[in-house]
Amino acid sequence: MKTGMVTSEDGTHLFYRDTGGQLPVVVLIHGFLQNSLSWQRQFADEDLCAAFRLIAFDLRGHGRSNKPEAPEAYLDSARWADDVAAVLDELGIEKAVLAGWSYGGYVIADYLRKFGTGRLFGLVMAGTSLWLGGENSVRFLAPEIAAIFPRLVSSKPEKNIPALEAFTRNLTAEPLPESLHYECLGYTAVVPPVVRFNMLRRAADNTAVARDAHLPVLVPHGDADRLMPLASGRHLADSFPQARLSVYEGIGHAPFLEAAERFNSELFAFADAAYFQG
Repeated sequence: MKTGMVTSEDGTHLFYRDTGGQLPVVVLIHGFLQNSLSWQRQFADEDLCAAFRLIAFDLRGHGRSNKPEAPEAYLDSARWADDVAAVLDELGIEKAVLAGWSYGGYVIADYLRKFGTGRLFGLVMAGTSLWLGGENSVRFLAPEIAAIFPRLVSSKPEKNIPALEAFTRNLTAEPLPESLHYECLGYTAVVPPVVRFNMLRRAADNTAVARDAHLPVLVPHGDADRLMPLASGRHLADSFPQARLSVYEGIGHAPFLEAAERFNSELFAFADAAYFQG
């Protein structure tokens, strides 16, 4: 496993993990308040790693990447697009499958908006939606889930620590093993409140972006997802011209973590077919 830093267009340094090689490339993009370690069950899959070059990077503001405080570092869609392009450029990747989880799906939409599909074989959009902010993104949420997000941006520990705990526990339908739960909780704690605040200020409807993306798309989505209800995944799948929805029964917001064996098998088959078709 190789690790290092790439530099985005605005000078932000982004930490990455790379299995290396010249095999077909899958770039894994994690979700809100997480980092590249979220994909540990994909990096641990010997068959997946033998067949593909897996790359994951920490989003700006997360993990070991830089954490600029300026609002425009997070509010500008082009910055997120440039981050993905920087990973592709600096690691010498001509073409790849992009796999995004939750907020990672929004980052993929940012990339599509600015750069199109020319360097992509396909997309995996896991536990995500095309609506960022606004009424559409919260209309399916239970009130107790919607109430978590305002507390996440508080600078007061007595407010944001319980919110981080609640957010982490709602990532999955069933409780994670205690060690993994606290590992995920640690990911959230290193993201400064100002970063959380600016990320949650963003708003976009990426439906039109999806309709213009003519390439294979896999949409794995848990039917017990409390943070991103299945209705948003159905809307996403309906919006891409070549998308297939894969519903995970009894699984929550993180199918790649909760049902890793199935997710890895589907990712393998999808990326293999997309590569040879592309």
